Amino acid sequence: MDLTCDLIIDFLKEDPIGETDHFIWFITDIGIVALFKREENFETYSSNVEIEANKIALDITKEEKEYLKIKERQLFLFYS
Repeated sequence: MDLTCDLIIDFLKEDPIGETDHFIWFITDIGIVALFKREENFETYSSNVEIEANKIALDITKEEKEYLKIKERQLFLFYS
């Protein structure tokens, strides 16, 4: 496992900044993480992530979005 994945896993042990229908949200040293809550269709998560970020006052529209699967956990990482 690389250093980025290790860092993200460590931050997932911290308290989240919010929770929405499909995601649990975390702030990390490298960006914002939207952790998938359940196993569902990828397109469902991808189409809902920006809408749900707005519900907890996060503007991720100008951030780069990367999909990661780490230790059976699926997430989006948003960073500049």
